[in-house]
Amino acid sequence: MTRTILAFAIWISLLAPAAFAQEQKQFQTLQPCAPVLEMTRTVMVDYGEKPLFAAAGNQRSANNGEWYASDMMYFVNQDSGTWSLISLYADGIGCMVAAGTDFKPYTD
Repeated sequence: MTRTILAFAIWISLLAPAAFAQEQKQFQTLQPCAPVLEMTRTVMVDYGEKPLFAAAGNQRSANNGEWYASDMMYFVNQDSGTWSLISLYADGIGCMVAAGTDFKPYTD
C-alpha cells in the first residue's frame, strides 16, 4: 500500500508542473502604430476621447522577448463609453494596445 501511495505521489508531482504551465497562457497581438500625434489625434477627434490618466509602462516584444519602456495613456469618451490605451515610445511612435466600449467607473 505504501508503494502505491508513493508511486501515486511521484506521478502527481511529475504532472503538476505540466498542468500549471498549461494554465499560463500567452498570445501575440498586433498593435497598430503611427506617429504619436497621429495616433492621439485619431482617438481624440474621431472618437471624442480625452486623456483620463497616464502612467509609465513596459511591454514585452513578441519578436525578441525584450522589454520596452513606454508612457501609457488611457483615453475615454464618458458619453459614448469608448476607450483607448496607447503606448507612447521615446522615438515618437504611439501604438494602440487596446480599445473598446462600455467604459464605466469601477464600483465594488
